[in-house]
Amino acid sequence: MVGFLRFIGVLTVFGVGFSPFLAQQLWNDPFMIMQAWWYTPAIFAGFALIFVPAILSNIFGVGRVKTGLPAVGVIKTIQQTGTYINEQPEVRLGLTVSLKGREKYDTEMKTVIPLTSMAQFQPGSFIPLVVSVKDERKVGLDLKGQLSQEDMQQLLDEKMVQQGVSPEMMDITRTGEKAMAKILDVSPLGSGGSNKIKLQLKLSITKTDGETFNVTTQKEILSSVLPQVQQGHIINVIYSRQDPTKLVLALNVQERQLSDLFSS
Repeated sequence: MVGFLRFIGVLTVFGVGFSPFLAQQLWNDPFMIMQAWWYTPAIFAGFALIFVPAILSNIFGVGRVKTGLPAVGVIKTIQQTGTYINEQPEVRLGLTVSLKGREKYDTEMKTVIPLTSMAQFQPGSFIPLVVSVKDERKVGLDLKGQLSQEDMQQLLDEKMVQQGVSPEMMDITRTGEKAMAKILDVSPLGSGGSNKIKLQLKLSITKTDGETFNVTTQKEILSSVLPQVQQGHIINVIYSRQDPTKLVLALNVQERQLSDLFSS
């Protein structure tokens, strides 16, 4: 809408400004147009259409997305526009958006960020978003907390399945039993692709009731979490109640690793 009003404003200013030259050619009297009652108001109206909608958009958020579908954004780029609203900088964010049930995509948005919050808006950072139902390229900050923990978990599950994690393992993560495991032995089996390493692990697992059992399993892990998976280390696991030999490693994942998952 802002772009359309600007276009009308440009046409108005151009048309009114050109009309004296037209009057000169037709009637040899440009002042008959310049002295008309509508000439000056029309020029001011044209300039108003060019500049006022953008100013109102910045001040009052006109045209910004405030409600829509919850999504996660990973900041790719951040650049100040040079505009300040209430002494707070306006920035242009380049984003990779993850929306439930759709492929991730890139878009941009402009928003005002308090100076005290600038450290939270850096390349690689997560931000909650709302996506316009009519145009998924239009996004806004989720200021009302529409992105719930359940939404975030569903998005994460989708990304994990896309990365090759089986639905069975995802089900174990949600419904399985948590336990502690001591790594008895680690054997590398080569690269798993996508910055992953394939390992064979021998684990001694202690259930919540104190019972222990051993499991030998093969897992693909991100190379960045390899230091956590070393012989003698204690890690968290989640195992299937129906078949305790089927389990998921509950390793600590940093924000940078999640950022790679959502933006790669």
